[in-house]
Amino acid sequence: MYGKVVLTFIFVFLLLISYSIFIGTLDIRSYFFQSPVFQPVTCKPDPPIRLYMYDLPPRFNVQMINRRIQSQSPVTAKDFPRWPDNWGLKKQHSVEYWMMGSLIHEDDDDDGESREAIRVLDPELADAFFVPFFSSLSFNTHGHTMTDPATEIDRQLQVDLMELLKKSKYWERSKGRDHILPMTHPNAFRFLRNQVNDTIQVVVDFGRYPKGMSNLNKDVVSPYVHVVDSFTDDESQDPYEARSTLLFFRGRTYRKDEGIVRAKLAKILTNYSDVHYERSVATEENIKAETHHHLVAFLMPSRVTVFQSL
Repeated sequence: MYGKVVLTFIFVFLLLISYSIFIGTLDIRSYFFQSPVFQPVTCKPDPPIRLYMYDLPPRFNVQMINRRIQSQSPVTAKDFPRWPDNWGLKKQHSVEYWMMGSLIHEDDDDDGESREAIRVLDPELADAFFVPFFSSLSFNTHGHTMTDPATEIDRQLQVDLMELLKKSKYWERSKGRDHILPMTHPNAFRFLRNQVNDTIQVVVDFGRYPKGMSNLNKDVVSPYVHVVDSFTDDESQDPYEARSTLLFFRGRTYRKDEGIVRAKLAKILTNYSDVHYERSVATEENIKAETHHHLVAFLMPSRVTVFQSL
């Protein structure tokens, strides 16, 4: 029963973040604490879940964003870096960044009582433990071709992290069962996955994970972070009625398992004048071209799993 409460919290946590962080601003705090464009249904736990976040050196997280950070002390709200505007596709796996940022910036939240989770500095008071290792960004940064010599950096970070965790009595107490580890890239933490089988993993799907490692009984499916900016300037009183396209999809139609689901969708949706279903790839140019999605009633973006879109 308790495990279900923790999983529900993480889902709500991710949902609220995904609603609220993608409107441009120069103030990093406003990424984490602003009124969302769409108000989600409130279903936060009462009382809020208490989270302890491990104090990891910046090399495990924000130093991959800003290499000028040389301190070995854990990052604070004062020096937490802004997500780079020009990082394109890396943003889709950046849930780990937004989760960490939300906890770090919680003191900037004027309405702390409305939070679905609160950060506690005493691990004895924690309901669950958040591990702020940017496993997806580590893969994308350090030898994402999997043959690059820099891949060794990604492997070593995983080795060092596990050494730190195994020295924690809280990890040993539960063997990681109450520890939250974001792993949204399918190749994240690929060297030592067998050592984190029992953790609560934040994933985008279960396509490349054995069932014993990642499944809906203990893990949370997170949306990809959108790489196309949200459109908020609808002038019509009823914008959905004013849009001329019912459904828009531009992306890969052949992926895992030969794209069985996407191929069926393509067959079903063919010859509908108000449906745009196009085979494409998520290049920087195509992302910039997807600026007319505000004319669409329902968007199935490229670089997002079909079941999430639906």
